[in-house]
Amino acid sequence: MRWPLLAASLAACASALAAPGIQVEAYGVTQAGQKVDKVTLENARGMKLAYIDYGATLIQAEVADAAGQRRNVILSLPDLAAFERTRGRYGAIIGRYAGRIANARYTLDGKTVQLVANSKGMAIHGDPLPYDKRVWRRADFSDQESIGSVYRLHSPDGDQNFPGAMDISVTYRLLRDSDEFRIEYQATTSAPTVHNLTNHLYLNLAGAAANTLEGHQFQIAADRYLETDAVRIPSGALLDVTGTPFDFRSAASVHARLPSVPGGYDHSLVFAKPVGEYARVAVITGGGRRMEVSTSEPSVQLYTVNGFNGTEIGSEGVGYQRYGAFAFETQHLPDSPNHAAFPSTVLYPGQVFRSRTSFRFSAD
Repeated sequence: MRWPLLAASLAACASALAAPGIQVEAYGVTQAGQKVDKVTLENARGMKLAYIDYGATLIQAEVADAAGQRRNVILSLPDLAAFERTRGRYGAIIGRYAGRIANARYTLDGKTVQLVANSKGMAIHGDPLPYDKRVWRRADFSDQESIGSVYRLHSPDGDQNFPGAMDISVTYRLLRDSDEFRIEYQATTSAPTVHNLTNHLYLNLAGAAANTLEGHQFQIAADRYLETDAVRIPSGALLDVTGTPFDFRSAASVHARLPSVPGGYDHSLVFAKPVGEYARVAVITGGGRRMEVSTSEPSVQLYTVNGFNGTEIGSEGVGYQRYGAFAFETQHLPDSPNHAAFPSTVLYPGQVFRSRTSFRFSAD
């Protein structure tokens, strides 16, 4: 049997053996020769959620509007080669540390750790070998409440210059009887280290190809925002949102406020809830859809895809435009290892880090 036919046969067998509501199919092979699958989940209500093994990347969430029309609200790329080329981190897991670390170094327990600096002298998102550029191991599951997959990654001691071997798992879970998916994180380490995991999901509730946030309303339960310099390095100050473009405690339009936020939103908003408490933190509406976000994380990085310029073609065949979508990255604050007053990102041997974020959709 020829290899393409064998691969197709194996993929068909994998799909046939999957639990009801879980479809597995071959997505491609990386330049390094690693096989990548695509998983599509569908619940009893007809919501679909899809992701690929490369970067543990979410590529589709098909949800209904007020008229019952289902549309994908996650921005993604057309094929594996595009995901390998991009620096956009579409829907992928970010680590070991999401966000910036000033001067690419920090000190923990009296020991200074020097990370890999980019051209601006900072460490960011785990570059130059980030988790979004790796193929994760996957195990699919089906239980009474949900269907989904558990992705696992072993990050060895010294990976990206961080100390400690980390074992990380990320669970994607689609609920059977509601239009909701959850992301659950777990991590352990062999040595004292810092970490900050998130998903770099881009969304537009009017549909991934809509290319505008006009009509979206954001209500975010955050009472402070992080002060940063011109390259988004934190000063250490957490400022009151009152009277600023970062006050979304009452529903407001990001689109309308963009002229008062030079360069667009790329800011950390700190939730008004106890650190570690799982609670609803945002309600976002647009395109006849409503999305409720709940999380155990202390903050969110709100980003209005300021770097998009229409040259990167999405899976819908259109070029993604600046301010045409948003990221809502629940996480700890950037540069936390250098600010003792920020919620801690330190993990010690024997501890288990756990975090979860959910996205629940309904008609608006």
